[in-house]
Order: sequence, then structure tokens, then C-alpha cells
Amino acid sequence: GLLIAQRSILAYYGIINNMPMKPDIFGSLLIGFLVALLFLAISYTTVTVVTPAVSKPPLYYASSLFLFPFFAVLGIIVLHDLSKRLGRIGALLFQFYKFVLVGALNTLLDLTVLNGLIVVSAIAVGWEFSVFKGVSFAIAVVNSYFWNKFWTFTHSSSQDKKKVWAGEFSKFFIVSLAGLAVNVGVASFFVNVLGPAGEIPPQLWANIAALGAIVFSTLWNFIGYKVFVFKKK
Repeated sequence: GLLIAQRSILAYYGIINNMPMKPDIFGSLLIGFLVALLFLAISYTTVTVVTPAVSKPPLYYASSLFLFPFFAVLGIIVLHDLSKRLGRIGALLFQFYKFVLVGALNTLLDLTVLNGLIVVSAIAVGWEFSVFKGVSFAIAVVNSYFWNKFWTFTHSSSQDKKKVWAGEFSKFFIVSLAGLAVNVGVASFFVNVLGPAGEIPPQLWANIAALGAIVFSTLWNFIGYKVFVFKKK
């Protein structure tokens, strides 16, 4: 039913045969599927591992494999239409939506790596947590660079040369390094200074702290990437 609805929406907007939109459709579809897979991994570690009483996640988690891609593509379609109606504001909203999709993928990748390190080491506090957070964030940043360069801010990749790439990645690294400081700093403050609220398990609190940190670093990164790294030539 969702697949039929999705195809009907695509046909309504005339996007199935619209070549300029195909990279955005396929990109959002792939991101939605990857986000769904990572969501399932996070669900397992935060539900099954943190709360052993729930031995198996409910079967409805599997629906994310359909829902996430469906709504990711639906958003692309709606925002693309608005971008043509609202001019520059619409184009900015469309680009920000793509950035949010990439950010969602990076967030789940960040949390998946972080939880994997916590589960393997059985450590969710202290300086080790800060190291784990730095590693998970760094992996997400590398993923972010390629998605943002070739999909979100595609205008900067049409005539690249080695020197341009080197300068661009240097700027990306600087912005991301500052974002890393914000991300790790906020997360470490919640975990090591404030500590778990109430009877929240340490691993669950570590994930809450990581999500809070992502809110701050996401805004910083979007502004930095758009204005400083992938600006129009």
C-alpha cells in the first residue's frame, strides 16, 4: 500500500521521468533505508541490552524498513515542489531538508558506533565515554562529508580539482572539528557533570546526552558547511 501510494505521488508530481530529481529521489530512498537499519540496531542495544526484560524488540520495528524510506522520499517531493514555488527561500528549505536527512543518517551512525563501543567495553561513563563519543562522531563526520559534498551541496562538486578538494576538505575539517568540540563537550557535560537523571540507566542516559549534543552541533555544521565550505563559487 505504501509503495503504491509513493508511486502515485511520484506520478502526480511528474517526477518518475524527471531526470534532475532522480538523484534526490534515489539519495533520499537510500538514506531512509540506511536510517531504518541503524534504527533497528539502536533499538536492539537500547531496548534489549539496557532492559533485559524486553528480550526481543516488537515486530513492528520492521515496519521502519518501509516507513523511513517512504517519508524520506515524500519529504523530498514536497520540498522540491515548494522550492519551485517559493524561490530562494524554498530552495534553502529544500537544501536544509536534505541536510537534515543526512544528519539523521549521521546521528544513527554516530549512536550505533557509540553503543557498540559501550556494549563491547561495558563502559558508559568517564573519560572513556568521551573517547568513544569522539570516535563515533569522527566516523559520522567522514560519512557526512561525502553525502553533503555530492548530494546536499552538489553545486560545489561539478568542476573539482585536486587543489580545490584539498582546500575544501581542510575547511570541512575545521568546521567539523569545532562541531566535534561542541558535540563531545555537550555530551560529556551531561554524562560526567550532570549525571543520569533519576533512575535512568547509564547507557540510556549516554544516548540522551548524545542526542542533545547533536542538536547543537547540527545547527553549527549546517551554517558552517553552507557559508564556509560548500559556498557557491
